[in-house]
Amino acid sequence: MNVKRASSHVYAPNYSPESISDEDLIRGFLLALGAGGRKEKTLHIYEESITMLSDFLRGLGLPPLAEVNSEHVRHWLVSLHQKGNKPATISVRYRSVNRLFNWCVKEDERETNPMDKVDPPRIPDTIQPYYQPREVDAVLKAIARRSLHNLRDTALILTLYDTGVRSAEICSMRESDLDWRSRTIMVTGKNDKQRQVSLGHKAAQAIERYLRKRGVKSDWLWLGSGNKPLAINGLRMMLERRFSDAEIRFRGAHAFRRGFAMSYLAAGGQEGDLKQLGGWENYAMVSRYAKANAGERAVAAHKKLSPGDRLNVR
Repeated sequence: MNVKRASSHVYAPNYSPESISDEDLIRGFLLALGAGGRKEKTLHIYEESITMLSDFLRGLGLPPLAEVNSEHVRHWLVSLHQKGNKPATISVRYRSVNRLFNWCVKEDERETNPMDKVDPPRIPDTIQPYYQPREVDAVLKAIARRSLHNLRDTALILTLYDTGVRSAEICSMRESDLDWRSRTIMVTGKNDKQRQVSLGHKAAQAIERYLRKRGVKSDWLWLGSGNKPLAINGLRMMLERRFSDAEIRFRGAHAFRRGFAMSYLAAGGQEGDLKQLGGWENYAMVSRYAKANAGERAVAAHKKLSPGDRLNVR
């Protein structure tokens, strides 16, 4: 049994204390995450992943979370693969339960973390669908009249593609975060971490035009219906409509982020700068983008550095 109990407790002979229930364990863990400032969406992902493992263990008559071992967890991960879950999804599940067990050790609910002996899922270097420049151009050109909504949507799409910010980040932008002189904006990302991102001339011009014509005083940069702050769901619905109008397949708002990364690297941008601009915590995702378009960048570099072109051949 992996349950750790305080040595000061004295138990009668032949008495074995019951393990903490999965429900109590999950509740305590989520409360700890919430106290640490984790957002509701993050808490939901953790709860969903851990509950899946708990249900799997219970369904097979295996030990509860406080007693589960490495072999049981491997069995669960294999079942996720067999059900057709994507590697990235399984990686999220792995990291969620790993964090739970680390918390359990810290809280003396377990002596060890069973995940220490379980290798993390391998995520292929393939990149999920992203928008090509010609597709973004087509969507922008399909926005014709310069109505207020059209000005806003043009500025939004340009900003998404030009900066690679996440949906939650763009919806939380405020006008006071803008620095017109440097054409930058302060973005609040995951775990409330702030970073400065740069705006190109066209994106900055589109934002300025929208704000100048808006006629409504609000510190929120993007307004939706009723002049309320634009919500993530409202952003998605707008994008779906604009892509439909342009007859371009909509692949989600996050595809702008991928397109930004691929375009930035293709233009010669450095991985370290991309990591900072995109707000990635480590180089794992950035390296995947770099590998994905390495061939394209190599060909572009050859056009500039062709050894044959430097020969004195007529």
